[in-house]
Amino acid sequence: MGREPSDETLRERKKRQTRERVAAVAKRLFRTHGYERVRMRDIAKAADVAEQTLYNYFPTKEHLVFDLDQEFQERLVNVVRQRRPGMTIAAAVRREATRFLAALVESMDKPTDIPASVALGPALRRVWIELTARAADAVAEALMEDAHERHTPAAAAIAARSIVAIFAVTLEQVGVAALAGKPPRMVRRELTATIQTIAARGTLALGRRRPKRTDS
Repeated sequence: MGREPSDETLRERKKRQTRERVAAVAKRLFRTHGYERVRMRDIAKAADVAEQTLYNYFPTKEHLVFDLDQEFQERLVNVVRQRRPGMTIAAAVRREATRFLAALVESMDKPTDIPASVALGPALRRVWIELTARAADAVAEALMEDAHERHTPAAAAIAARSIVAIFAVTLEQVGVAALAGKPPRMVRRELTATIQTIAARGTLALGRRRPKRTDS
């Protein structure tokens, strides 16, 4: 499990603060000038950091788009770790994925910092694959530590990838729908039905509840 923010060393706190500041500057520049017109050197200058320092935190401009990857990963891990007693993983995934979809659909009619054509392009897709792979590893670890259901390493890995896939595909499909000009209400209705169906069956049911202990 990760450490609490209060456990950070001074160096770790400074690195985190620098990363957050750079990401905030990049977001502002993307919104003001357009993603495709902003160069890495522009971001470094505006954030008052050396260009090499910027690359140490974000290897490419695409990585800046997904600066919230840790937040995304924690959200998926918490689906497992913070679900209510008695709630199945499938039910927890269904609930959180529906919330995730609602937030995405709500943003469809609002200006975006990243053009949809860029967000769905191959460069960002490569970064997205990295992000989802890391998230799946973290979710698998949470499943192995879960106190409510029993998972073998293979079952945990498969279930973790299935969980991540539901959120990842939801995000991608909202992007595709936005490009196609679909009404948000239609997108929400269609994807909600899909989430309900997929989360209720398949690999998310691999877990087995731990048997209750009985006194002999």
